[in-house]
Amino acid sequence: MADENNKTENNKTEDNSKDLQQKYMQLQMLDQHLKQIRQQLEAVQSQMADVQTVLFALDDVSKAKIGSEILVPLSSGIFVKAELKENRSLNVNVGSNTVVEKSVQDTKALLDRQVIDLSKLNEDLIAQFTKISGDAEMLQAELQQLSAE
Repeated sequence: MADENNKTENNKTEDNSKDLQQKYMQLQMLDQHLKQIRQQLEAVQSQMADVQTVLFALDDVSKAKIGSEILVPLSSGIFVKAELKENRSLNVNVGSNTVVEKSVQDTKALLDRQVIDLSKLNEDLIAQFTKISGDAEMLQAELQQLSAE
């Protein structure tokens, strides 16, 4: 009878250990997924900020006088002085190395749609992050309970 009790105890301990290991691995996977979502959120928020900056710049360019001197960015923090010859139309890359001429208003509408799409993506990522965080918290509580047994 004592042997049977020991075997039962050993089986429970093994099952508990396996369950603990499995839940710990699940928690690590959730943590990794949270890190990926966090990186995606940062990228989306950065893109949104960039688009907003361009929208403000378009307002400035459309109000500037023809012939005025402007600074044109070549790269992050690097500018060249240029003379504004046109402020009603822009050359816009629409993908596949295709550039088309668009009005300032059409370009702003395009950018506004991008902001809306990025905002929706941001909301979706936040919802995913929140759900996975909740799942991770529940799993962590289960781990604590299992390790206490």
